Amino acid sequence: MTGLHASPRVTVVIPTYNAAHWLPESVESVLAQDLRDFELLVLDNASTDDTPAVMRRYADPRVSYCRNAANLGLAGNVHRGCREAQGEFLLVLGADDRLLPGFLTAAVAFLEAEPGVSMVHGPAAWIDAQGQRFGGTAGGWSRITPRPRAMLGAFGAGFCFSTMVMRVAAIRATGPFDEAWREVIDLWLFLRMCLAGKVGYLDRVLCEYRVHDAAMSMPMYRDNLMFHRQMNAARECFAWPEAVAAGAAVHRRAAERHVAAIAVAVLHMSRSAGYGRFLRNLAEVVTAVPEVLLRPGTWARFGFGLLPAAAIRGLGRWRHRRALSRQASALPRPG
Repeated sequence: MTGLHASPRVTVVIPTYNAAHWLPESVESVLAQDLRDFELLVLDNASTDDTPAVMRRYADPRVSYCRNAANLGLAGNVHRGCREAQGEFLLVLGADDRLLPGFLTAAVAFLEAEPGVSMVHGPAAWIDAQGQRFGGTAGGWSRITPRPRAMLGAFGAGFCFSTMVMRVAAIRATGPFDEAWREVIDLWLFLRMCLAGKVGYLDRVLCEYRVHDAAMSMPMYRDNLMFHRQMNAARECFAWPEAVAAGAAVHRRAAERHVAAIAVAVLHMSRSAGYGRFLRNLAEVVTAVPEVLLRPGTWARFGFGLLPAAAIRGLGRWRHRRALSRQASALPRPG
């Protein structure tokens, strides 16, 4: 296409598995960006749904659809995207998430203005299965955060993978890609970018992150697997030689406390598997980080989790409806 560089400015990778229902919204949100100099790689992890048929709709030369012969896992699929990216910058977008207009333009402008920044990320609005907003990620990030504080921020303030625009050169300079991080490969990439340079933050919502029951993270929270993955991540990353040299190792215990606090906050999700699973999850968290018992919120969450599972689901639906109502009332009125 005219106006494109020999290599695209941005590579957008959409790793997907059985997300044909959501995928068109994700793809079209990229195609609607005002920054036109990009390539879009849709990497199908051997889906068994209608993903191939969905992707046959798109004839745009910037769109490439690649189907893996076997499922590589999330980390393997993301790794493939990082290897094959031709752009200067890289975004990994969830197959059920959506970019808002102007996202790529804002992210590229930030990275061009701040050469010492290895990546830029930002807040995301939460949307439900129907695409309606009901909340969003918290703030807590400065416009630019130095490396050690950014590593702690990954565990404390948190981040949304679908907002991370990274320098491809920085990804490739971090050393071998570690697929052993599996479902938390987004955390690995974030932490490696923290060590590659400062971390930038776009303080406006330009991405919508979908929260729904079929999301990969839901059973991970229920079974406490997310807690264990993130605890192992904290123990490993702050011992990396580059992290120690940067002075980040002092933040390890604080990071573990953040991980424990998040695990307690979602503890009620395990009630669908019975009281036994709920109590085991709590015991695992307390054993790893006993200080979590000093937080008043822990006891409130424990009490909430003791409610019947039907009551927890009902309260969840009520909170969701209330959030939708608040969102609707905040919209400008016509006229």
